[in-house]
Amino acid sequence: MLVWVRKLLENWIARAFFALLILVFVFWGISNVVTLIGNNNAIAHVDGQSIDASVVQAAYQRTLNQAEQSGHGAIDAATKRAMADQSLSGVLRQRVLQIEEKRLGVTAPNSAIRQAIDTIPAFQKDGKFDKTTFDQVLAQNGLTPDRFVDEVTHQIADRQLVEAVVSGAGPSDALVKRVFDFVSQTRTAKVVDIKFADQSQPAAPNDDLLQRYWRNHPQEFTAPEYRTIKLVVLSPQLLAPKEQVSEQEINAQYARVAAEQSNVPLRSVQVITADNLAASSRLEAAWKSGASWSDMQTMAKQFGANPVELDKTKKSGIPSPDLAAAVFKAKPGEVVGPVAGASGMFIFRVTSVGHSGPDAATVKAKLKQQLQLQKAETAVASDVDKLQDALAGQTPLDKLPSDLGLAALQGTLDAQGETPDGTPAPIPGGDALKQAVVKAAFAANANDAPHLINGPDGSYFALTVDKITPPAPEPFDQNKAAVLAAWTHHQIIREAEVKAAALMHAVNQGQSVEAAAQSAGESVTPSPPITRDAPASGVPEQMVPILFTLAQGRATMLQTKDGFTVAELAKIAQPTPAEDQDMFAQVQQSLAKSLQTDLGESFLAGLQLRDKVKVDQ
Repeated sequence: MLVWVRKLLENWIARAFFALLILVFVFWGISNVVTLIGNNNAIAHVDGQSIDASVVQAAYQRTLNQAEQSGHGAIDAATKRAMADQSLSGVLRQRVLQIEEKRLGVTAPNSAIRQAIDTIPAFQKDGKFDKTTFDQVLAQNGLTPDRFVDEVTHQIADRQLVEAVVSGAGPSDALVKRVFDFVSQTRTAKVVDIKFADQSQPAAPNDDLLQRYWRNHPQEFTAPEYRTIKLVVLSPQLLAPKEQVSEQEINAQYARVAAEQSNVPLRSVQVITADNLAASSRLEAAWKSGASWSDMQTMAKQFGANPVELDKTKKSGIPSPDLAAAVFKAKPGEVVGPVAGASGMFIFRVTSVGHSGPDAATVKAKLKQQLQLQKAETAVASDVDKLQDALAGQTPLDKLPSDLGLAALQGTLDAQGETPDGTPAPIPGGDALKQAVVKAAFAANANDAPHLINGPDGSYFALTVDKITPPAPEPFDQNKAAVLAAWTHHQIIREAEVKAAALMHAVNQGQSVEAAAQSAGESVTPSPPITRDAPASGVPEQMVPILFTLAQGRATMLQTKDGFTVAELAKIAQPTPAEDQDMFAQVQQSLAKSLQTDLGESFLAGLQLRDKVKVDQ
């Protein structure tokens, strides 16, 4: 099915009632997201009521804390600004919904609130709600139980309100049928691939012909502009691997992260279920005497027992509560049983013990990198002023202090970041930083004084352009081999194109594709059915939209990196809703969710307009 239809399946009512009211408000700063002016702490107004900046600050800080404790690395300034926007929008969204809920008398039942909290994985231990874990997680996120319960209450009320508004929205039968026809139609093609590699080599040209080709294609034989630069880079990413982080720091951070993760115990276990005690006892004795699991599987069948192996299962994933309790008490490698259960007698052996989620070593490795990056960011923040002062004092780049953690480079590169020998210039840092350096190098003038430039991901750099080498034609005599190779490739492409065009023309004039291909010395390959969003094997992706514009029996052609593809549209198949009921139902559901999303967003926008939401800038 089409990509956009799949996206609709992932994005419906939840998007509606959790949609942010998109309000432009730029926050500046890292720890202090809201800059207050004078004594007025109001950051926005809804229905004439002020929204205190501290409410948004608290929401932002919780979001920031959760992100920092997730172990996914440092958060850049752009992400923090997005978090700030999201926090403000969330507070405003909640306020307009609360006003409407109060007007209509919408409330959240206590049972629904309790169920919502009990099922949050972060509050669970061994798969069940744990009060101690609940208190710890809230404390780490700057929330009191009363405040959190209040937020959950409002979320449930929000859901009730918005779902009541949007639940009745649905598409017409005519619309569903039309979209179904569009996404379910398949087309089959007969394909001929004319490969460059299969074309005959042209006769060797004389020098006059090569020189004419060289003169007519100067862009192919002109050396690009080169710039010789000196560069220094101050980057947290480059400094981070050198930062020292103690085990105590890692363990402290790990404790905070582990408290927020759902850490459900898992067991892998081999189980034999027997109908009676006698059979289970004999099986137990054989197993304890050293029989392998393979032997036990064979023996179990002789006694009419059922062997099964469960891999990394939760306690709740074991059908028998009695067996589950015994399995999670047993030691790995020990044969246990018989254990009586509702469905018979169980003998089992636990083969491995684990927990859900990433293992501690993986998490700690990520946390170490995160802590190193945080320390590097602190070091960069301390050194950048010193670097700025040195540059302002006209200190040459190769004379800057050695204790600033700078990475330096001197070399020649083109606008693609490549050196004259065609290899990538060894610019320190990631791709985004390299692109920024190249862009700055080609924007500067020769011998301009260096100045500090803000790079991506909290980096800084400065450069000077020592020399500019303008583009220059490459002499024919020095590039004769390259000219010959280019001319030869051009001739091969032309030969393949002429053959493909002739074949396409013949088909469109009424000749069968099989006959036309045979005359050209090529073969025909039928394609499997093609849909608009799922190209079939052997059909170039760019060919698909073209095939869906053709009339049956018409041909088209397309150049690929390996040659030319000629395709005749052989068959159009249009299933009916009765023939593909699953697809029809999926389209109907997708359209309903799309309409509900649009209706929910319109509802929120209407509340915002009615309540005169205003951000104080």
